[in-house]
Amino acid sequence: MDQTIEKGAAGPVTNREILGWCMYDVADSAFTTIIVTVLYAPYFAKIVVRDPQQADFLWGLAASISEVVVALIAPILGAIADFSGSRKKFLGVCAVTITLFTASLWFVGPGMTYVGLTLYILANIGFAGGGVFIDSFLPGISNNSNAGRISGRKWAMGYMSGLVCLALCYPLANGNIVDNATNEQISTARLIPLVVAIYYAIAVIPTFLWLKERSVPQQLPPGENYLTIGFHQLKRTLGHIRRYRELFKLLIAFLVYNDGVVTVIYFAALYATTTIGFSAGDLTIMFLAINVVAAAGAFGFGWIADRIGQKKTIFISLFLWLAAVTVAYFSYTKQSFYIVAVLAGLGLGSCQSVTRSLLALFTPKENAAEFFGFLGIAGKALAFLGPLVFGIVSKQTGSQRPAILAVGAFFIAGMILLSFVNEERGKQAALIPIDVNTEI
Repeated sequence: MDQTIEKGAAGPVTNREILGWCMYDVADSAFTTIIVTVLYAPYFAKIVVRDPQQADFLWGLAASISEVVVALIAPILGAIADFSGSRKKFLGVCAVTITLFTASLWFVGPGMTYVGLTLYILANIGFAGGGVFIDSFLPGISNNSNAGRISGRKWAMGYMSGLVCLALCYPLANGNIVDNATNEQISTARLIPLVVAIYYAIAVIPTFLWLKERSVPQQLPPGENYLTIGFHQLKRTLGHIRRYRELFKLLIAFLVYNDGVVTVIYFAALYATTTIGFSAGDLTIMFLAINVVAAAGAFGFGWIADRIGQKKTIFISLFLWLAAVTVAYFSYTKQSFYIVAVLAGLGLGSCQSVTRSLLALFTPKENAAEFFGFLGIAGKALAFLGPLVFGIVSKQTGSQRPAILAVGAFFIAGMILLSFVNEERGKQAALIPIDVNTEI
């Protein structure tokens, strides 16, 4: 039985629906830009922990825990969402989780290390889970000729949104996230997560108004429930792994090179402040540059991917990432580190958006949430390793330079694994869905 309503059955895909899909990234980017990367990570290091090396380790550990939790549950939840026709409901739970636990970071002050870590982990679980479900809508609103551009548009809007939220939060951070901050400075800086939570809650509204639920619920067989159905569907999918071997090759490659991307995102602000000596103002300028370049990269490389192919485009982005971490290792001045920002921005904007558009082309629309759940595994299963390695190397050597250089290994290994993916075979395999009523 077909699990997904064809595009025409739910009405044609409109520009407003695509905009609604893109708006989820507008909301999400406020969280990644401000909380994960630019302002809250330095707040955690300088005000909450007050020990840069220990903060590196704990920040990496928190990221690792949240990534592992999502990796374990994403495919099952995806299979349930496909069968029950409730992707938007799962997406809504994730959105509420991000909003509530991001706002709750307001309570975190000096010395509240483990409270801060716990709240951050819970918010990050909502963020990572939401990424799985929002991406699963892409196969239903795109085709072979426009998947790259639609994905690129979403990521480009997200990066520009990060700039807007950064502009709102910067006055609260400027001159306040410093060593030995006063109570007044701390009180001002603590308002940052509240601003992010409000921004997120407003920006995500169009997603739930305009994005259509294009999957249809199936009747539960006697004696089954959604949880058992989720496990059975996952078993069926794994039993058909030969049919979708190119997709799983892509996921394995993504599992590796995304670990490098995640690590750089988590530690960019800490590296810039601790090793290069950036102030809060310098960080703002750097991330303005990164987001502008990333937006251009996502949009431009999406257009390129639709013309030369997604696989070739991903290769280009991984070379950019490798260049970025190499230049970062040799950077000793703020000026040279801005080169790193430009390279990382181009790589960031292209790598993640094009990978998702290629996965969409490899994915049967009927099994989209489940298959993007596997992307969740690929994005999270080893995502703990990069931050953990960075934190351990930094702590053991007393320097972040060898830690950032070690990240390059993930990009090299990812390129090698990606070379084995056959793009055309993957697209052909996606034409055949996995029927929930068939046995393996």
